[in-house]
Amino acid sequence: MTAKREECSLRECLVIYVDAALDKHGRAGCGLAVFVRGRAVYTESFGFSHMGGSAQLEAHVCAGALDLAAARWPYHRVIVRTDCAPVVRSRMPSSDSFRIAVHEVRERCRRGWRVVRYVSRKANPAHELAREGLKSLSKQQLLAAA
Repeated sequence: MTAKREECSLRECLVIYVDAALDKHGRAGCGLAVFVRGRAVYTESFGFSHMGGSAQLEAHVCAGALDLAAARWPYHRVIVRTDCAPVVRSRMPSSDSFRIAVHEVRERCRRGWRVVRYVSRKANPAHELAREGLKSLSKQQLLAAA
Protein backbone atom coordinates (compact mmCIF):
# COMPACT_ATOMS: atom_id res chain seq x y z
CA MET A 1 0.00 0.00 0.00
CA THR A 2 1.43 3.39 -0.91
CA ALA A 3 1.98 6.02 1.78
CA LYS A 4 -0.62 8.34 0.23
CA ARG A 5 -3.25 5.59 0.05
CA GLU A 6 -2.50 4.48 3.62
CA GLU A 7 -2.87 8.09 4.81
CA CYS A 8 -6.22 8.35 3.02
CA SER A 9 -7.40 5.13 4.65
CA LEU A 10 -6.44 6.42 8.08
CA ARG A 11 -8.95 9.25 7.61
CA GLU A 12 -11.83 6.84 6.92
CA CYS A 13 -14.05 6.12 9.89
CA LEU A 14 -16.01 2.93 10.38
CA VAL A 15 -19.04 2.92 12.60
CA ILE A 16 -19.84 -0.54 13.91
CA TYR A 17 -23.22 -0.93 15.54
CA VAL A 18 -23.54 -3.93 17.87
CA ASP A 19 -26.36 -5.42 19.86
CA ALA A 20 -27.11 -8.61 21.72
CA ALA A 21 -30.39 -10.21 22.70
CA LEU A 22 -30.62 -12.72 25.54
CA ASP A 23 -33.55 -14.90 26.50
CA LYS A 24 -34.31 -16.57 29.84
CA HIS A 25 -33.02 -19.94 28.58
CA GLY A 26 -29.43 -18.77 28.03
CA ARG A 27 -29.83 -18.33 24.28
CA ALA A 28 -28.24 -15.23 22.80
CA GLY A 29 -28.37 -13.45 19.48
CA CYS A 30 -25.77 -11.06 18.18
CA GLY A 31 -26.10 -8.39 15.52
CA LEU A 32 -23.37 -6.39 13.87
CA ALA A 33 -23.67 -3.67 11.21
CA VAL A 34 -20.61 -1.89 9.79
CA PHE A 35 -21.05 1.49 8.11
CA VAL A 36 -18.65 3.64 6.10
CA ARG A 37 -19.81 7.10 5.07
CA GLY A 38 -23.37 6.25 6.11
CA ARG A 39 -23.60 3.07 3.98
CA ALA A 40 -23.74 -0.46 5.35
CA VAL A 41 -20.74 -2.43 4.08
CA TYR A 42 -21.12 -5.53 6.27
CA THR A 43 -23.87 -7.04 8.42
CA GLU A 44 -24.06 -10.25 10.38
CA SER A 45 -26.34 -11.97 12.84
CA PHE A 46 -25.88 -15.24 14.68
CA GLY A 47 -27.01 -17.10 17.78
CA PHE A 48 -25.14 -18.93 20.53
CA SER A 49 -25.45 -20.01 24.17
CA HIS A 50 -24.55 -17.55 26.92
CA MET A 51 -24.92 -18.18 30.63
CA GLY A 52 -23.91 -14.70 31.91
CA GLY A 53 -25.81 -11.45 32.12
CA SER A 54 -26.92 -9.19 29.30
CA ALA A 55 -24.48 -6.35 30.05
CA GLN A 56 -21.61 -8.84 30.17
CA LEU A 57 -22.75 -10.22 26.82
CA GLU A 58 -22.88 -6.71 25.29
CA ALA A 59 -19.35 -6.03 26.55
CA HIS A 60 -18.08 -9.23 24.93
CA VAL A 61 -19.79 -8.26 21.67
CA CYS A 62 -18.14 -4.81 21.77
CA ALA A 63 -14.73 -6.41 22.38
CA GLY A 64 -15.37 -8.77 19.46
CA ALA A 65 -16.29 -5.85 17.20
CA LEU A 66 -13.04 -4.09 18.12
CA ASP A 67 -11.09 -7.28 17.34
CA LEU A 68 -12.89 -7.63 14.01
CA ALA A 69 -12.09 -4.02 13.10
CA ALA A 70 -8.41 -4.44 14.01
CA ALA A 71 -8.16 -7.58 11.85
CA ARG A 72 -10.25 -6.54 8.82
CA TRP A 73 -9.85 -2.76 8.75
CA PRO A 74 -6.56 -2.02 10.56
CA TYR A 75 -6.06 1.44 9.01
CA HIS A 76 -9.51 2.81 9.80
CA ARG A 77 -10.66 4.79 12.78
CA VAL A 78 -13.47 2.86 14.47
CA ILE A 79 -16.44 3.85 16.57
CA VAL A 80 -18.32 0.91 18.07
CA ARG A 81 -21.85 1.91 19.04
CA THR A 82 -23.87 -0.06 21.59
CA ASP A 83 -27.23 0.58 23.22
CA CYS A 84 -25.95 -0.87 26.52
CA ALA A 85 -25.15 2.18 28.66
CA PRO A 86 -23.38 0.21 31.45
CA VAL A 87 -20.72 -0.96 28.98
CA VAL A 88 -19.94 2.63 28.01
CA ARG A 89 -20.49 4.42 31.30
CA SER A 90 -19.56 1.99 34.10
CA ARG A 91 -16.76 3.25 36.31
CA MET A 92 -16.93 0.33 38.75
CA PRO A 93 -18.74 -2.67 37.20
CA SER A 94 -20.87 -4.51 39.76
CA SER A 95 -19.83 -8.14 39.25
CA ASP A 96 -16.48 -9.80 38.60
CA SER A 97 -17.65 -11.25 35.28
CA PHE A 98 -18.91 -7.85 34.05
CA ARG A 99 -15.74 -6.13 35.31
CA ILE A 100 -13.60 -8.57 33.28
CA ALA A 101 -15.77 -8.07 30.17
CA VAL A 102 -15.58 -4.26 30.44
CA HIS A 103 -11.81 -4.50 30.93
CA GLU A 104 -11.60 -6.52 27.67
CA VAL A 105 -13.36 -3.66 25.87
CA ARG A 106 -11.18 -0.95 27.39
CA GLU A 107 -7.90 -2.72 26.62
CA ARG A 108 -8.88 -2.93 22.94
CA CYS A 109 -9.70 0.78 22.65
CA ARG A 110 -7.08 3.22 21.37
CA ARG A 111 -7.68 6.87 22.18
CA GLY A 112 -9.14 8.56 19.13
CA TRP A 113 -8.84 5.52 16.85
CA ARG A 114 -10.86 2.73 18.45
CA VAL A 115 -13.63 3.89 20.77
CA VAL A 116 -16.97 2.65 22.13
CA ARG A 117 -19.91 5.04 22.36
CA TYR A 118 -23.57 4.86 23.39
CA VAL A 119 -26.42 4.92 20.87
CA SER A 120 -30.14 4.64 21.61
CA ARG A 121 -31.84 1.35 20.81
CA LYS A 122 -34.09 3.08 18.25
CA ALA A 123 -31.04 4.38 16.37
CA ASN A 124 -29.18 1.04 16.50
CA PRO A 125 -29.51 -0.93 13.22
CA ALA A 126 -27.93 -3.97 14.91
CA HIS A 127 -30.90 -4.34 17.27
CA GLU A 128 -33.04 -6.20 14.74
CA LEU A 129 -30.03 -8.26 13.62
CA ALA A 130 -29.53 -9.48 17.20
CA ARG A 131 -33.17 -10.55 17.37
CA GLU A 132 -32.72 -12.43 14.07
CA GLY A 133 -29.65 -14.18 15.51
CA LEU A 134 -31.64 -15.25 18.56
CA LYS A 135 -34.47 -16.54 16.36
CA SER A 136 -32.03 -18.50 14.19
CA LEU A 137 -30.58 -20.25 17.26
CA SER A 138 -34.06 -21.10 18.55
CA LYS A 139 -34.96 -22.61 15.14
CA GLN A 140 -31.73 -24.64 15.05
CA GLN A 141 -32.41 -26.04 18.51
CA LEU A 142 -36.01 -26.93 17.57
CA LEU A 143 -34.82 -28.74 14.43
CA ALA A 144 -32.15 -30.62 16.41
CA ALA A 145 -34.75 -31.74 18.94
CA ALA A 146 -37.12 -33.03 16.25
